[in-house]
Amino acid sequence: MYIWSVGSSAHIMTNSRMRREDTAELTLHSGRNMAVCGQVVLRDVVDFSISGITMEAPTGVDASAQLVETVLFNDGVPYPDILSEKTEKAVRAHTAQSIWVTLRVAADATPAAYRVPVTAHTSIGDFTVVWTLVVHKAALPKPADSDFGHEYFFNLHLAPYFDLPRYSEAWWALMKQIAETMKDLRVNSLSLPLVSLLCDGGSKRIAPDRWAFDFSKVDEFISFFLTHGSFRQLTPSALLTSVTGLHLNLIDENGHTAEIDSMSPESEAWLSAYAPAVYKHFKEMGWLSMLCLRLEDEPHTKEYWLWLRERMRTYMPGVPCGEPIDTHEVGRELGGACDQYVPRLEVYEQGMDFYKTRQAAGDTVWVYSCCFPEDPWYLNKFIDLPHAYSRMMAWACFSQGITGFLHWGFNYWGGSMYGLSPESRFKGDGFIVYPNAEAGRLNLSVRGAETRDGLQDRELLHMLAAVSPASALSISRRVAVSFSDFTYDPTGRLLDAARAEVLTLLDGCGE
Repeated sequence: MYIWSVGSSAHIMTNSRMRREDTAELTLHSGRNMAVCGQVVLRDVVDFSISGITMEAPTGVDASAQLVETVLFNDGVPYPDILSEKTEKAVRAHTAQSIWVTLRVAADATPAAYRVPVTAHTSIGDFTVVWTLVVHKAALPKPADSDFGHEYFFNLHLAPYFDLPRYSEAWWALMKQIAETMKDLRVNSLSLPLVSLLCDGGSKRIAPDRWAFDFSKVDEFISFFLTHGSFRQLTPSALLTSVTGLHLNLIDENGHTAEIDSMSPESEAWLSAYAPAVYKHFKEMGWLSMLCLRLEDEPHTKEYWLWLRERMRTYMPGVPCGEPIDTHEVGRELGGACDQYVPRLEVYEQGMDFYKTRQAAGDTVWVYSCCFPEDPWYLNKFIDLPHAYSRMMAWACFSQGITGFLHWGFNYWGGSMYGLSPESRFKGDGFIVYPNAEAGRLNLSVRGAETRDGLQDRELLHMLAAVSPASALSISRRVAVSFSDFTYDPTGRLLDAARAEVLTLLDGCGE
């Protein structure tokens, strides 16, 4: 049996072989209130089966293990991405199988170096590797307390993958896992299907210019996610149709969503009822300071966006607006009307000077990824890119002074171009979790775990910057200067060494 250990960022394909420098040993460096991951890889010249995985975790550390499963797309390559809850599997001869181990270090864990034995039980024997976990002094803040924003667009429509009546006990059980998964992934901005939730509560149009709003399901949904997640921002889905802005979503007399023409008398009546009602209710609930509007999503002209922005300023005074932008021309045309610019990765790089000017003027700048850029010289979260790319995106954000990241797809599994379809062009772009209908739960992807690890790294860099900004920036830029200027590191060893360096420097702070 060939058995070796690698960091989480290493891309272990089914045809991966042990390299000369690989060993069974692995050292992981962690702060407190933090999760660190590594992989144990098995390969043999004969068929074998894995029957279980056991670990011995020190006090203050929770250890878990999952098998890494592959997903097959139109290029015929089995890409490792699914973190399965199963710990039993038959493995074919000459095939590498990765075991994903996560060590969660509690906020009150004692800083020290610990031995962590990991044993794979197989049909040809038990094989144990002993890792070293170095727990450092630094403790990460909760996602809601972070200065860095992180958001996924969340799809409330789960069929046909989950046949669960909305608001049923089983549905809420799945929502709890989603909220807890978002918390684990350091998601602190909740994508909110506000109009849909209002419909679910029984809201409807009762006259041409009057609506009866019922916020019961809105309150239930938000309260539930605030209880089980860790959020500091609530972002209602855009009212205008994406890209064109030609139509506006409202609630009709049957209590369903409907599209009407933008800038029409009907749309003016809807906005004059809807926006003040939302403003008043969120203020009463104590959530107004968390609200950040999305108006259109990737506007390609400024006309409709600016029209709606002006209405929202009137009806919802002081509520900021953030917008994903996929053309630099429109970004410039929005001028100072946007409070939170969210350019796509390559759009940010096209207009880097402009966005830094907006930051200097007091606006917030995030970035987002959505299908493009698909060029391999850009960091992105596609399944067919190295795992390390997902982790390095947060390092690029730190190097550029960007304070938030939006990935549009948390669970958009059905898209033919970006979903689970084998014919998908943008492999994995629409989802960071997998549906597991049989178990009634979700499976996290390796890309999701790597994104979280990058966000943890970014928190450590931010902490170091408070005492030594030059050191933090120097280390970060060694990994990634921007989203197209980074060190190619498919093994993740550079990333792990950089994290260890940051944690060691933080150990010496205040002494």
